[in-house]
Amino acid sequence: MSVLRKAAAPLLHIRNSSFLTKQFPLQFSPKLLSQLRNFGSQVSCWSCGNVDGGSGIFCPKCNSLQKVDTSKNYFDILDLPLNYNVDSNALSVKFREMQSFLHPDKFSNKSQEEQDISLEWSSLLNKAYKTLLAPIKRGEYILERKGVQLPKDNSALDQMFLLEMMERNEEVDEANTDKDLRQLLVKARKELSETSEELAKAFEKSRTEDAVEIIVKMKYLISLESSIKEKSRRLGFVD
Repeated sequence: MSVLRKAAAPLLHIRNSSFLTKQFPLQFSPKLLSQLRNFGSQVSCWSCGNVDGGSGIFCPKCNSLQKVDTSKNYFDILDLPLNYNVDSNALSVKFREMQSFLHPDKFSNKSQEEQDISLEWSSLLNKAYKTLLAPIKRGEYILERKGVQLPKDNSALDQMFLLEMMERNEEVDEANTDKDLRQLLVKARKELSETSEELAKAFEKSRTEDAVEIIVKMKYLISLESSIKEKSRRLGFVD
């Protein structure tokens, strides 16, 4: 038996051998498919009614793609530990692998129901990927999983920081040269990077209140960065 067929062997309980070989390339990770077969949203298959057929990604009897359990968190879906520190390269690799496997194009010759389910999978994967890729969205998502909502006002911030942000925005308004705007942009990005590291430490030590304050600060810094880039474009400078 070839190495590739040995790798595919654990998948045969998900789909029969001939279907798997025709429908999907063998280089897909057995670990990935084993992971996905735990994400079904129902006990029985929606297509054939097979008992326990809906608990996996595919029904072992009729091979139909099963509806995803949207209650699964994004970290589980992308097979990552629930941690603020995320390897962006590993995240991207996992996302591309899963999208290649579950992309709607793979189900173009299937029933309308199965095509719709594949679209739901694709949409969920896109949302999970974009959320976990962006540091601030990832932080907000972790807080959301903990049942913590960000304040709708500035109550989480001290007045000194707010005054500093006002001054920084005034600096952007007054800057009219490429050099000045680049300096402001470098400074803002440096602070964003440092603040993201602070956020990682806050999550690591379960300092939820600190995490909330840091994320709100990051929102201000991202807004500042956007203002600088927008003015650079408006004045014809290249970012």
